[in-house]
Amino acid sequence: MRIAICVGTFQRRELLRSLLTGISQLTFRKMPTPEIEIIVVDNDAAGSAREICEAVKLPWRKKYVVEPRRGIAYVRNRAVHEADNANLIAFIDDDEAPCASWLDELLWAQRKFNADVVTGPVLPRFVTGVADWVKRGEFFEKPKYETGNSPDLPSTNNALIRSEVFSCIAGFDEQFQLTGGEDTHFFLRVARAGYRIVWSQEAVVYETISKERANLGWILHRGYQGGNSWALCESSLDGRARVRIARFTKGCVHVVGGVGLVFVSFFSGRAAVLWALRRACLGAGMLTGLFGRKYLAYASSGAALVEQTPKLGR
Repeated sequence: MRIAICVGTFQRRELLRSLLTGISQLTFRKMPTPEIEIIVVDNDAAGSAREICEAVKLPWRKKYVVEPRRGIAYVRNRAVHEADNANLIAFIDDDEAPCASWLDELLWAQRKFNADVVTGPVLPRFVTGVADWVKRGEFFEKPKYETGNSPDLPSTNNALIRSEVFSCIAGFDEQFQLTGGEDTHFFLRVARAGYRIVWSQEAVVYETISKERANLGWILHRGYQGGNSWALCESSLDGRARVRIARFTKGCVHVVGGVGLVFVSFFSGRAAVLWALRRACLGAGMLTGLFGRKYLAYASSGAALVEQTPKLGR
């Protein structure tokens, strides 16, 4: 069995070092140790991650390539292209670190449930200095399921995919290269094609949450981005009037409900207020996405721009 572990990166040298170190410590108890290749796709044309990739010692083969075209979808597709000999392709982000049994558990669940896609929990790991109220607010917590159940939708920060899936589902749509949501769009197509997607609660990865992210501004921007990219993905796959009306209604409900909750939540603390504001931003993102506005979260490192989409073709 040949496994490709794919990592996209952009100017996160020390986080990448931590990830690669974690991958070097993977263990296999439930499944035989597979043939592994680690593929790092650097989206920095200057190749700033090369030194880290060469410095970290791994017990498996590794491949480092530069994808100069700026955009996360380009990076994902390049990784899949480089993994052309793999039976299974695993994705993990460069700001994460896996538990030692991560890949073992993904492989076990894939075999146990004859799954085409396996995904698992991504748990926050806060750096020193993050405010306690942000931690208690659980803004970085994601849904969890029992092993073997079908999750709502995977994402590429913790996923194992049969390579055959990419033969039928054309990779990651590059219209999302600067907005994000390319994995949402991809997995929506995978689910609609009838592929089996299951959850492995034991396949844990830890996401580093910095002080730059654990604050009101970033959380609200993230809520807006999520609503915007979801509406863009949905519209791309189904442009029927009733679908658009339903999304418009949901967006309005989120905006009105979120704004209304702001006043009530003042008596419940800062976390409750932020949750209410985030809901309103989520709805606003849905509405702007529905009307063709793209939020370019990956336009540059640390910057986000808005552009008018000429035509979404939805």
